[in-house]
Amino acid sequence: MKKPAFFILIFIFLGQLLLAQDPAFSQPFANPLYLNPALAGTGTSQRIGLNFRDQWPNISGSFIAANVSFDRNVIDSNNAIGVLATYDNSGQSTLTTKNVSLILSHQFHIKTLTLSIGAQATYHEKSINTTNLSFGDMANPVRGFVYSTESMVTRSDIKVPDFSAGIQGYGKNYFFGFAINHITQPDESFVQGASPLPIKYVVNAGGMIPIGSFTLSPILLYQKQQDFNQTVAECYISKWHLTTGVGYRFNNAVIFTIGYQNSFMRIGYSYDYTTSELTAFIGGSHEASLAILLPYKHDKFKKVNGINCPFF
Repeated sequence: MKKPAFFILIFIFLGQLLLAQDPAFSQPFANPLYLNPALAGTGTSQRIGLNFRDQWPNISGSFIAANVSFDRNVIDSNNAIGVLATYDNSGQSTLTTKNVSLILSHQFHIKTLTLSIGAQATYHEKSINTTNLSFGDMANPVRGFVYSTESMVTRSDIKVPDFSAGIQGYGKNYFFGFAINHITQPDESFVQGASPLPIKYVVNAGGMIPIGSFTLSPILLYQKQQDFNQTVAECYISKWHLTTGVGYRFNNAVIFTIGYQNSFMRIGYSYDYTTSELTAFIGGSHEASLAILLPYKHDKFKKVNGINCPFF
């Protein structure tokens, strides 16, 4: 049996012990709608975003995540809209997740503080390809996996609605936010019994500190989904069009980021160096991001109060 397929088989049949987890990206602010739906419309221009992550590349094609997004403000209002599509491929297409989301947000201005609230409605689709899996009842001790299976898989496709929400606050040189994903915990079990998608909580906070011609940007990101916890502390340094960053995902990896930005585009790359003993086997993680910035043409868009945060 191929190792990736074996891992996915474990994830499915341990049920309550290992529940599903959302993919985690290492460039959170290059992926704002995925980080928090309240970030829709907080840019000073319309944004088209592309993000791609290859996790554990030494296991070829096993854990690939990507998404594309678009967001903008609504003319002459504090409202904004966003669209986010996410694809997650695990175990060489053994387990595939596809999400398409519509996001609405609204901004409140309180003196120097802006509060943005966002709501997200998602079409959530997950599928399993059992042809990539080998089950115990297929094995012959001499001839190998030669028999058909009486596996417990009762359905191969799951199509359900999902809902998320968030709030983001920011001032001239600081920001903070909280998001809650999978509020209704849709059932995504492929076998008998229920397997609700665990709620995910995401907290972000940070600041922008001018130091001469440089800008120092420390951030803290915390995510919790069932028994899965992730804390990331990162610091970016920006000057002119270049940004570099170093971060630490606690008990997991060191993150190195480099990016370029101008008035029309942003492009970034990050590498996660895994700090566990599995480093040589899995090969860390690669991530790339691209954002196309489309200036607002209508004069009333000059009122947009954009967030001051890192680009990657």
